[in-house]
Amino acid sequence: MINYFTVLLSAFVVIMYVYLILVRKTILIKSVKRKLIYMLVIGFSLLILLLTLVTEQTFDQRIRGFLSVLLVLSFLLDTKGLSDDRLILGPFDKNGILYQDVDKIALLIKKKEIRLNYLKNGRRGPMMKFSIPLEDLLAFFSERLNEDTEISILVDEGE
Repeated sequence: MINYFTVLLSAFVVIMYVYLILVRKTILIKSVKRKLIYMLVIGFSLLILLLTLVTEQTFDQRIRGFLSVLLVLSFLLDTKGLSDDRLILGPFDKNGILYQDVDKIALLIKKKEIRLNYLKNGRRGPMMKFSIPLEDLLAFFSERLNEDTEISILVDEGE
């Protein structure tokens, strides 16, 4: 017998995956994630899956275990980056930051990585990391930012 809350959790997982996939499709340039996050999420998912399969449970509890694995794996779909008209700071950031609201963008170039930070109304936003060529990123911004938006480029020659 499947519990009402299991059905509700199943609906939540399906709706969340649809939403995360739709948000992921709107992002044109995705921010880079650390490899450690992938390993932790996959490791934790495998642990939950192993515990779900090994322990004695009812059918309902086993379904909840598999849904828990899917919930943890959804962190792999968590994306932030640059969409056509705004900076997307997280998957549940429905509004993002419009390019027209950005006052200044600072780019720090480190080895094969570009770290982006922005200022909006004098406040600094969260940093994002990208692994695309600088020329492509500047061409992307030249089509979308206001003409008076300042772009600062810093090169880190250390390390």
